[in-house]
Amino acid sequence: MRRKRETGNAGTVAPPSASPARPDPASEANPVGPETPSGPAARSGRGTSSAPGFGPVGGSGLTGPSIEPLDSGDPTELGQFTLLGRLGEGGMGTVFLGRGRPDVAEHAGRLVAVKVIRPDLARVPEFRARFRREADIARRVARFCTAEVLGVVDPPDGRPYLVTEYIDGLTLAQTVAADGPLRSADLERVAVSVAAALTAIHGAGLVHRDLKPSNVLLSALGPRVIDFGIARALDAPTMLSQEIQRIGTPAFMAPEQANGEPVTAAADVFAWGGLVTYAGTGSFPFGDGPTPVQLYRVVHREPLLDGLAPALRPIVEEAMRKDPATRPSAQELFLRLVGMGPTTHPDPEVTRVIRAGVSMPAPPQRTDPDRCAPGQMSAPGGSASSGSVGAGPPVDLSARDRGRWNWRRVALLAAPLLAVLLIAALIPFALTTGSDRRPSREETAARVALAAEAVRNSDANLAARLSLAAYRISPVREARAALRTSFAAATATVLDGHTQSALGVDISRDGRLLASTGADNLVQLWDISARSHPVKLATLARHTSWTLDAAFSPDGRLLATVSYDRSVILWDLGDPRHPVELSVILGHNGWVLDAAFSPDGKVLATSGYDNTARLWDVTDPRRPSQLSVLDRHTSWVNEVAFSPNGHLLATASADRTARLWDVTDPRRPRPLAAITAHTDYVWAVAFSPDGRRLATGAYDGTARIWDITNPSRPAATASFPADEKWVFDVAFSPDGRTLATAGWDTTVHLWDVTEPGRPPAIGTITGHGDWVQALAWTPDSHSIATASDDYTVRISRIGDADLIAAACADPSKQITDAEWQRHISDVPYQPVC
Repeated sequence: MRRKRETGNAGTVAPPSASPARPDPASEANPVGPETPSGPAARSGRGTSSAPGFGPVGGSGLTGPSIEPLDSGDPTELGQFTLLGRLGEGGMGTVFLGRGRPDVAEHAGRLVAVKVIRPDLARVPEFRARFRREADIARRVARFCTAEVLGVVDPPDGRPYLVTEYIDGLTLAQTVAADGPLRSADLERVAVSVAAALTAIHGAGLVHRDLKPSNVLLSALGPRVIDFGIARALDAPTMLSQEIQRIGTPAFMAPEQANGEPVTAAADVFAWGGLVTYAGTGSFPFGDGPTPVQLYRVVHREPLLDGLAPALRPIVEEAMRKDPATRPSAQELFLRLVGMGPTTHPDPEVTRVIRAGVSMPAPPQRTDPDRCAPGQMSAPGGSASSGSVGAGPPVDLSARDRGRWNWRRVALLAAPLLAVLLIAALIPFALTTGSDRRPSREETAARVALAAEAVRNSDANLAARLSLAAYRISPVREARAALRTSFAAATATVLDGHTQSALGVDISRDGRLLASTGADNLVQLWDISARSHPVKLATLARHTSWTLDAAFSPDGRLLATVSYDRSVILWDLGDPRHPVELSVILGHNGWVLDAAFSPDGKVLATSGYDNTARLWDVTDPRRPSQLSVLDRHTSWVNEVAFSPNGHLLATASADRTARLWDVTDPRRPRPLAAITAHTDYVWAVAFSPDGRRLATGAYDGTARIWDITNPSRPAATASFPADEKWVFDVAFSPDGRTLATAGWDTTVHLWDVTEPGRPPAIGTITGHGDWVQALAWTPDSHSIATASDDYTVRISRIGDADLIAAACADPSKQITDAEWQRHISDVPYQPVC
């Protein structure tokens, strides 16, 4: 229910006058996002260059690809810079090659990359605020060995743009692919430079989390680390960069990341060791193979360091220790490397800054652009001290950036991986703990379910067969979770009435009607009494801009729809095939973003871009009247929700807070509490059916659960990563046993909330091809409706009976006797269907 807007992946950013283009989803990983290169050199994968947040861009007359000429409508000057041509174009805007104007002393003659935001995005204030904020993150990083952000400009009457230094060069991945492992002196320079860059990044309070060869540029001025918090950089399509992308982050992942444990700056140090190993040997530190194999080796095996330079090997071994507490800090790495021997001594100013300590309130003043350049390295007069220097406490990684692999998936990786390799004889040994006790059926089912998760990325069909087998052995929680992940998508009924992004969805309390809203300005009304054969009843085309939400009244006789056209429309559903418009509510000074009826149906709550929520008397829906304005938020209010008894209202806001209000008297709402734990936009709120808990979801990638028995003092009971990036919606099941979350990763995640504390994951629902903007449960808690930027609404079943029916309808998903003996040796074979 209730969805949204900012995103941009499928055009869901703001209501432009024309339908927005659908950029490559990869270019939208971050609102300051990467741009893809243009020109033949970009297609060949040679000569890319980059700045933080840009991904590869090229240069003219340098080693990068040729720039494209300016289009007729392009500016020729922006601020202090003359624009020379186009470097690339992507989902967020256009990147130009610029040169500082000679009359501006600060940047006279300097080549820069200038990223100008798309006009439709520039019209959205919240996007501009996010753009400025994320650019500021990059500016906090000390500038040696990274690409410098020179400025972000946000003119009141123009499009915002970001200026970074222009860096020309190949990535480390491309260089090793083309020329093989680095020579010893070059390798040592890379090792020192990357350690220095990590020290600066950690000193700004950030964790890179994705340090890998494609995020290190070998420019003429020396190695530079990019993608340290502003965006995902995109590699040009060389064979090797594609291989790195196929294996992904696990190729350089720390064990704690693989185990789903909290990640600190120590993970970057581990990745530094893997990167140096790759640069010096041309091989990945834990060999090749699919993701589950990589993860198992990261957790259980030592890195492959054969062929690494003898002087570097002991330092790399320390950096890649399994226990993060025993690894050196990035600062200590740097000092060890400085004292290692010839050719590794960098610019004295860099050494001074590093020795001064990690915690730097502001980047050092830069007098030249050549720090970390090969020419800056000379033989030292004497070895630098390698003594320990305080580096401050570890920096926790944001929950949204933790890997998908939790500890349960990794703990028993040995069994499924060895099974895949047909070493069946080792499986019982790998799973034993020194006891001869025969495992129970429940233990076996849990183990087989975890084996299914371990092979899911490499062999989805085998994962499905193991999931079904696990459930048949015993329907324990792990087996039911694996069954949902394997088969929920196969149960889905697809409603494809929208021609642009589906943004909102709601289901009537009797489970008979479904309403969806979209960026095509339409509201679609469906009869879903027969889930497998839904019938479209009506299309409502009254709104003149994107419709963002639809909400049924408790008795199902009214429908409220909200839109970017600043209106709320109330509809009579006495005959759902012919809805009748009853009234138009105007009152918000800006877009209306969400709506919800009180449990008695007499009050409608709405939220808007004017930073307010409003309560309306809809006792007579033909003549609604405003009761009150809730105006404590300092940014737009994205979502509203009533408690089951109607006494409380929860609001979610882009000011990073959720608020609770006493609305027992809707004419005099009383603020009770502000929830300030999230670190980014709070996008969704939902009450549990018993009214004792509140769930919140945010752009920090987390969902949180609050005990609101005393609503004046909400108590946090759980905080957990619920999406790789942004959580767009949260909803408790009507039976109160499950929380569903949805967002950026195109997946619905299910969580068991029957016990206090952090809820365990109990399956996922896949099937959408783009971000999931909204979700709603059916009254029986057996199905979930989802709205997505892929233009569709899907109704997916998660009840055991429906999942078993879907599994048994496909013979390829049924395990054979031979596979059973290979993977499940401690329970006799039984047919699964």
